[in-house]
Amino acid sequence: MLHYLYNQHEDGKGRFVYFCSNCNYILRVRRDLGPKGETIDSLGGKCFNCGHTLEENIECRLTAAPNEWSDVYPMTPRTVQRKGPDLLRASSFPHFSLGFPHLDSMLRPLAPGFMATISGAEASVVAELAAFRAQHPLEMGGLNSTVLFIDGGNHSDPYLFSSLTQQKGFRPNTTMRRVATCRVFTIYQFADLVSERLVPAAADYAARLVIISDLLSTFNEPELEEREARRLLSAVERALRLVKKNTLVLVTLVSLNKYNDMVASWADTVVSLTSADGTVRAKLIKHPDKPLTISSFKLSQLLGPTKAVN
Repeated sequence: MLHYLYNQHEDGKGRFVYFCSNCNYILRVRRDLGPKGETIDSLGGKCFNCGHTLEENIECRLTAAPNEWSDVYPMTPRTVQRKGPDLLRASSFPHFSLGFPHLDSMLRPLAPGFMATISGAEASVVAELAAFRAQHPLEMGGLNSTVLFIDGGNHSDPYLFSSLTQQKGFRPNTTMRRVATCRVFTIYQFADLVSERLVPAAADYAARLVIISDLLSTFNEPELEEREARRLLSAVERALRLVKKNTLVLVTLVSLNKYNDMVASWADTVVSLTSADGTVRAKLIKHPDKPLTISSFKLSQLLGPTKAVN
């Protein structure tokens, strides 16, 4: 599967633009989504602009593009010369990021149509960061969007969110109003909220990011029968599959639970976070197109000033 960012375009002029992630050189433009191997093979496996191998450096985004860019197979130097210099770079195409390379490199593509699951205590911090980053304009790596935040474990931290907004010079009250937070306290409240109300709520708020924080918090009740838990989780899964058609879904699993693997199986991307002595170890467990990866960073780095990643 390809890395791509899905942007809806009412004018119907969306094109799949394949480019080298190392130098942002556009390699190919087409109307339909095809296997990346076709583009790699047609170019001899290397970017003819920077010379890097494309196996690990090719990305694709669905974005608005001029009609004259349609169905170019492939973008050779001769084609680029004929089409003009505006075709050389893909850096102007926006994409969502956390502004934190240690995690962005693992989680991309962070795009509508995808669900990412992050486990571990620090996942709550990532959820706050994502809710804040979604406020950014597209050109800054944001979504310029409201956020629907379902707080399953009462982990939302308005003080952390306010700190993040102040670091970048945003008005805390303004950004907090763009995050619709819903808290639940029982398993049935949670299941009803997600299975029955999530899809229409995301549409009502025009949210391009839906965050389900600590999804399994209420599933730790000792009297809960496994059969009932799985029935409720199946209803939750159906709702998440529906809502992610038009939004990016981020799920956090803060503590260990017997159903963690079940929730992780729904996701396109799974990252686990563990910490010791102030160092966080991020492990990419599942991704549609990337191998297992491990990265370490200080928690203070994650909480520090964020930056746009293009």
